[in-house]
Amino acid sequence: MLTKSCGGLMGTLVLLLVSVTVGMLVCKVVHEFGHALTALVFGSKIESVSVNVSLKPGFIHITYQEPAVTWQRGLTALMGTISTTALGYGLVFVVLLVRPACWLRLGMLSISCVCAWDMFLYATLPLFGLRRGLIAGGRHAEPVCGAEMMGIPRWLFLFGLVIGFVLFHTLLYYSLRRNS
Repeated sequence: MLTKSCGGLMGTLVLLLVSVTVGMLVCKVVHEFGHALTALVFGSKIESVSVNVSLKPGFIHITYQEPAVTWQRGLTALMGTISTTALGYGLVFVVLLVRPACWLRLGMLSISCVCAWDMFLYATLPLFGLRRGLIAGGRHAEPVCGAEMMGIPRWLFLFGLVIGFVLFHTLLYYSLRRNS
């Protein structure tokens, strides 16, 4: 049903591939700027911004001074993934409210999934000894470490993460059903 209204199977697959690729690039930029803007709010300075033209996960990197206070460092670490998660939720809400054309809806929902999965993968994969990007990326659970620096127990953060993840996918399902 979705493939017919979006230009057939091939058109839908191409749109998904482009959307996921764009989503990964947007997600990485939003993630890094989430860290940097939070550090700026706490009085830190941006030391450098580097962009490497490649498809590697680390194509953009922002270096900033870490805030002096522990909970501020924790929030700065956490805001990378919170920024991408907020973007993911925002895109789903826009689709629910605006009901865009099929191709735009599919693109926005694909990007929202990439953004929402950023938090889940960054928080969970390193806990199992895996890289947070499966193939590339670090091995420390950045959002979990950030939450712990803020005084949030690991179990509580992970419980909230699962609840948020279920809520996101419920909204995603509802937006697909409502707009199809």
